Amino acid sequence: MRNNQDRLGAPEVPQTSPEPAPAMAQQGADFSFVAANDIVELPSGGEFYPEDHPLRKNPTVEVRQMTAKEEDILLNQSYIKQGTVVEKLLHSLIVTKDFDLDDLLVGDKNAILTQIRRSAYGDEYPVEAVCRSCMKKTEVTFDLEECVRNKPLTLSEGVEATGKGTFAFTAPKTKAKIEIRFLTGKDEKALADKEKKYKKHNVDFSASLETYRLIIVSVNDNPALVGTYVENMPLRDAKKLKEVMKDIQPGVDMKGDFVCPSCDTEVEMDLPINFRFLWPDI
Repeated sequence: MRNNQDRLGAPEVPQTSPEPAPAMAQQGADFSFVAANDIVELPSGGEFYPEDHPLRKNPTVEVRQMTAKEEDILLNQSYIKQGTVVEKLLHSLIVTKDFDLDDLLVGDKNAILTQIRRSAYGDEYPVEAVCRSCMKKTEVTFDLEECVRNKPLTLSEGVEATGKGTFAFTAPKTKAKIEIRFLTGKDEKALADKEKKYKKHNVDFSASLETYRLIIVSVNDNPALVGTYVENMPLRDAKKLKEVMKDIQPGVDMKGDFVCPSCDTEVEMDLPINFRFLWPDI
């Protein structure tokens, strides 16, 4: 293997009676303290990637442990401002390089991020919980080992797989047949870019409507009707769409039991993946 001297064209050192290397240098090859890489099994099982996609053939991703290098990425103000922190972090840590990160389904990407977070910071996850009964805010620490589960595809009642990586259901208000698909990293990037463009020109941006335009493939088997339907979608139909996506999408299920210290209300709550998930010390 060529060293830095070879690559940079530095002069060669004459090979004359080299002295024995110091004891510490001789021991330098011992990297037993370096943690092993993690293998993440994708919740989708690779089922919703194209036939020839590497993740369909092998739905696992190898990731390294976070180091000081990745901490610098998390704290990089330029990346934070651009909204590219997660993308830069994944590029740095994913060892499996035979696929484009933009191809990852959002649920699969969340599974990778969850494993990265657990390996880096452990399973304690502080969350600010709000009691729905008394509305009091409480700082609660959850154990991710107990709360995190991979969630495979689950077809809820009334939802059918089309056999082409999409799903169909009947909207409750309009009775329209709605065909939907899962979001990918490419879609998330497109949404973020569009939001920046709209804000730059002081134009209102609706994340919900723009997301609907991406995930709805067709209305009554006609792709041309998507735009008009989204603009005029009744609230009942929109609520049903959200419920279906939440129910069927493979990904990471994070739920924890919460007991309000003020009123003793007990609930199972969904744990948020927010800035404290990757920045727990902030």
